Amino acid sequence: MSAAAGEIRIGAELVSAPYLLDEAAANAYHDGIERPARRRPPRGIHDDKDAARKAGFIAPIAGGEQTIAIVAQFIADNFGMRFVRGGRIEVSLTKPVLFGDTLTSHAKIVSVDATHAQLQIHVENQRGEQVLTGTAAVRIDDA
Repeated sequence: MSAAAGEIRIGAELVSAPYLLDEAAANAYHDGIERPARRRPPRGIHDDKDAARKAGFIAPIAGGEQTIAIVAQFIADNFGMRFVRGGRIEVSLTKPVLFGDTLTSHAKIVSVDATHAQLQIHVENQRGEQVLTGTAAVRIDDA
């Protein structure tokens, strides 16, 4: 879908290309964003297989912020400055994302008023499980 204001319509649905959140992607995000060397904590459920298993997971899990970043980037890619300047996002993380999961972002325009389009958003894994749900808003105008 183009983000042209005239093309924003109720019922329009967007689906991202699949995103493989493998160990390399998770570690790059985790090490560079969540825990730079100057404040690196002990290993835990995000980077240690044994710690993840002890916590009840079958593999290390990605940081929730990374899943949020994936859907936010998806919205920005589709709506550009309409999202970056004056948009919003509100989400709930509903299931852990494991290293090796393939994530797909979804957005559906559910209402449009004079200034904003409201979206229902979710991210699902390759098993069809929703790992994130929420809402977003994008501006209608180009300004």
